[in-house]
Amino acid sequence: LIRADMQNILLDLQNELHKTIVFITHDLDEALKIGDKIAILRDGLIVQDCDPQDIILNPADEYVSDFIKDINRARVIKAKSIMSKSIDNKKGSFSINHNMVLEDVLQEITKKPGSKVLVKNDKGKIIGQISIQELLNGIKRPVSKVKNYT
Repeated sequence: LIRADMQNILLDLQNELHKTIVFITHDLDEALKIGDKIAILRDGLIVQDCDPQDIILNPADEYVSDFIKDINRARVIKAKSIMSKSIDNKKGSFSINHNMVLEDVLQEITKKPGSKVLVKNDKGKIIGQISIQELLNGIKRPVSKVKNYT
């Protein structure tokens, strides 16, 4: 099996068995894909320990910021993380699931240009909306900081 297939099988097993799996990797993309919770270590100490969304959106320090700088944010950040909770008007809109990653949201928006993107929860309730600007801001890489890991 290729690596992506093995990752998918591991995710399927976890969904089926509902067991905790501890997976150790040096590949951040892999950790972001399969991890519900990720710990980033530096010199044997945990620097940040949280869900992938939080690591990408709120890096704990400059070390983590540098560590994640080349990550494709669109494949990790979910709609619920960038949506505004206010809903202007439902007319001329379509809805997406709050757990959809921004890469998929972008694909949907390009199919229906000019439409509003409403965000719904797993029960189908509209909980917010995403503007094109919010989508672009979510995908955009943050400004790099000076490296200082001392």
